[in-house]
Amino acid sequence: MRSSFLRCCLLLALLFQMISCAGAPGPVVIERPLRLNPGDTRCLAPFPDGEWQLVHSIHVALSGVSQTTLVGVTALDSMTGAVACVLMTVEGMVLFDARYDGEIHSRRSLPPFDSVAFARGLINDIRLMFFPPDGRLVASGRSGDGAFICRYRTADSMTVDVVVHEDNGWEIRQYDRDDSLIRSLKTDPDSRPAEKGPIPSRLKLTASGPAEYALTLDLIEAWELGK
Repeated sequence: MRSSFLRCCLLLALLFQMISCAGAPGPVVIERPLRLNPGDTRCLAPFPDGEWQLVHSIHVALSGVSQTTLVGVTALDSMTGAVACVLMTVEGMVLFDARYDGEIHSRRSLPPFDSVAFARGLINDIRLMFFPPDGRLVASGRSGDGAFICRYRTADSMTVDVVVHEDNGWEIRQYDRDDSLIRSLKTDPDSRPAEKGPIPSRLKLTASGPAEYALTLDLIEAWELGK
């Protein structure tokens, strides 16, 4: 158990130290622009509506460091934007426990997970996965392969593309102020089984840059709260 804990510490500490690394290609080319419609439901297709509690097995892969698996429990509220999350080892040791309601409130955080940077990075990744982008819709249209794209510009001048493919698979791409890709989140049409509602059974988050890392989230349980 101790070796598992130490391995988790090393991986995640390095992971969130590299949260702002960039260098990958820029935004998807919109070849057929469409009239802007902020209420277009296609832009919202990847995001769960309502209150949900999710349990994931999280496989962490970091270049040059051994891989490990964690367990994440996340509660979401699409109406308020609130998040509660617990990150633990597979043996059940809680590494991080916090909630977000516009501000981050930490309830438990073992070193090195007790830094503000770690908490902010984890909450930002959760919001990228499960909430529509903050900011205004600035473009929409079709790519060369027929995918539907909604492009958002955030208050801090970052860009987020929500890309829904013709086979209903989707991805979310986040770019820095220089339009370099820093995050990509992907799924596929086979990863959204009907019995689990709108929650994909597998998500893969990749951070681009000189030392890339990837998180593969496999859904264990999903409950829609209040029903």
